[in-house]
Amino acid sequence: MVPLFRNASTVPISGLVVTFGSSVAEHADSIESIAAIPEIDLGESAGSKLAIVVDSETKRRDQEIWNTVQQLPGVIDLAVAMVAFDETAETNKLDSIRNET
Repeated sequence: MVPLFRNASTVPISGLVVTFGSSVAEHADSIESIAAIPEIDLGESAGSKLAIVVDSETKRRDQEIWNTVQQLPGVIDLAVAMVAFDETAETNKLDSIRNET
């Protein structure tokens, strides 16, 4: 028997904390660049830290986004708060197929 989820695709979702060399308010251009990336949602900021969520289609794209953020002016650290892999879309598709039979 072939496992149902063998070909399930996983979508990486990363909760990250961007640390700037000074107050977040002093890095408007970098924050604008981060906000312009469609896969990123900005979270709360405090002091020199900004929370972001990256919801990308592939692990490769996730890594590209991380690299881009790390190279922005003023960014001195990018810390991982959480990484998950969402299989919901594929699971729902398989459930609907299974329920039709």
